[in-house]
Amino acid sequence: MGLRHLAFCALLSTLGVACAEAASLVPQEAVYDLTLDQPGSVVNGAEGRIALQLKNDTCEAMSLDYRFVVRFQEDTELTVTDQHTLSKESRDGRRFEFETRTTIDGAPQEAVKGKAVTEGEKTRIDYELPVVRQTEIEKAAFPLNHTAEIIEQAKAGQRIFETRLFDGDNEAEKDLTTTVIIAPTSPKLTERASDPIGKRLEGIRSWMIVESYYNSDSDRDGLPIFETRYRLYENGVSDELKMNFGAYTLKGRLSHLELLPDECGKRP
Repeated sequence: MGLRHLAFCALLSTLGVACAEAASLVPQEAVYDLTLDQPGSVVNGAEGRIALQLKNDTCEAMSLDYRFVVRFQEDTELTVTDQHTLSKESRDGRRFEFETRTTIDGAPQEAVKGKAVTEGEKTRIDYELPVVRQTEIEKAAFPLNHTAEIIEQAKAGQRIFETRLFDGDNEAEKDLTTTVIIAPTSPKLTERASDPIGKRLEGIRSWMIVESYYNSDSDRDGLPIFETRYRLYENGVSDELKMNFGAYTLKGRLSHLELLPDECGKRP
């Protein structure tokens, strides 16, 4: 299972709630500085960056350009992982195009590219890379609409829900699901209330999110394959990230934020 996107996840379906379109997400450019939060048995140092651009592809779809670059220190050895994802997702949550290319120390790894469509209670995925193939899974949500749905559930006072998710991974048959826990917060409690980015987000509602990911490889004791914690703002901006990969934990701080023009007028 590849590295998880921060909070850019999928549309709630398992509780039968009407879907929330990705319209609530504000087009944005954001950069997160990453450092090692908790070392593991192998990784004892890490630093890197996440850079993303979310914009309107058309007024019916949004596109995401996402780059994750981290330099890992393992005793005396340095390893640089560079993952670049381009995706496009319809606002109604039914269509998803994705392409992810990864290098390790500059050497290309397996690339994943394809399209997914949800019709009825099934999601069909047509892969172009690493090999041409087609597969079908139970109805799954896609990343951007999942984030929008978390916001809608938070606004409605929901505190926990589960959803089946497809985020462009090459192993769709492993049946990825997430459990989301939502905790209300006060803007006054944010750790950066007085800095420029904090000022820009001042007055916007936010929640602390803990999201756990499970699939057929999950630990029999119920431990997730991945867990992330972050502050999610009502406009779709995230901050105060913690990403637990099991062997190590990274933390991320929003270091650059630009809210882009929204020609479709889809402001929350």
